[in-house]
Amino acid sequence: KEQLESYKEKIGKGKAESTYRGLVADYKSLLLFMKTQKDIEDIAIDELEKPFIEDYYTWMLGTAGNANATAFSRVNTLKWLLYIAQERGWIRVHPFVSFECVPEYKRRSFLSEEELQRIIHVELKYKRQRAMRDMFLFMCFTGLAYADLKAITYDNIHTDSDGGTWLMGNRIKTGVAYVVKLLPIAIELIEKYRGVDEKKDSPDCVFPVGEYNTMFLSLKIIGKKCDCRTEVTPHIGRHTFAVLAILKGMPLETLQKVLGHNSILSTQIYAELINPKVSEDTDKLCEKIGHVYKLAM
Repeated sequence: KEQLESYKEKIGKGKAESTYRGLVADYKSLLLFMKTQKDIEDIAIDELEKPFIEDYYTWMLGTAGNANATAFSRVNTLKWLLYIAQERGWIRVHPFVSFECVPEYKRRSFLSEEELQRIIHVELKYKRQRAMRDMFLFMCFTGLAYADLKAITYDNIHTDSDGGTWLMGNRIKTGVAYVVKLLPIAIELIEKYRGVDEKKDSPDCVFPVGEYNTMFLSLKIIGKKCDCRTEVTPHIGRHTFAVLAILKGMPLETLQKVLGHNSILSTQIYAELINPKVSEDTDKLCEKIGHVYKLAM
């Protein structure tokens, strides 16, 4: 709980609100486990033993119905807290250090180019809904996450000697630097909201982002209106940019810098979602033999 309060105070000062929400969910999950399975509301940190984390992990996957990736993440949160306790001298031995579990991540979703076009051109009745669409499109064409979109100011925008416009900053989640040369549509979106200070956190902010839940609900409605095959969420914009960049030939090393990934392994996940060479080579095969083989009448 102390770590939660400490993190909350740092939101907007290098810490992301989305991460805080995740930590709150982790904390509530642990409290529920202790209350329903152990009949306790708290436990001394020096009383924790490996069977505790084993029982908690089993409970999350079974009774609680958590996804494997969620259970994995919550185990790692507990491990992280206990490493802090060990560093501060509250415990001598980390009780969970030998406990291992393997995540099974869901396939990352993204919008097709056709779906992206539908979102660009869909008619929306409400001004705020149109603003949410515009900010989502900016994420689709820059790779920004919600927390980074909310954080950018005009100080993050730079013009080079050739007249190119760049967006530069550090990711809120990790602190890693990112650099994006802005596409014309992204520049248009910036100019559209320049001088429009309504709902902006400050006049220096580029966009009137607002709360995460508001954007989440608006995008969900817009996605349904556009018949998107997957639920449209703020982070889908980042995924869509990454996949689109790879499809159009951007090298992974460049994309890593644009997305602000610590490791190229994170960037390679997007390359695994699509393989344009498979499609290209299959089309070539079809040209050669597609007309040769036909069903007998």
